[in-house]
Amino acid sequence: MTKEFEARLTPSERQLLDGLNSPAKIQAFLNTLPYSDDKFYCCPLRVLQGRKAHCFDGALFAAMA
Repeated sequence: MTKEFEARLTPSERQLLDGLNSPAKIQAFLNTLPYSDDKFYCCPLRVLQGRKAHCFDGALFAAMA
């Protein structure tokens, strides 16, 4: 994670990300998110804050995490 990304995290978001320390945990988190019907893709921060994602959004989030 970049310092800019980390600076935008709330303490609870940081705690959640710290707990996603394996591929299985990342996938389990993504499995809890509803599918986004937005007409645009979201960055990992927006996925974390909005708690929904397209498949591509989830892939970017997983790569970041």
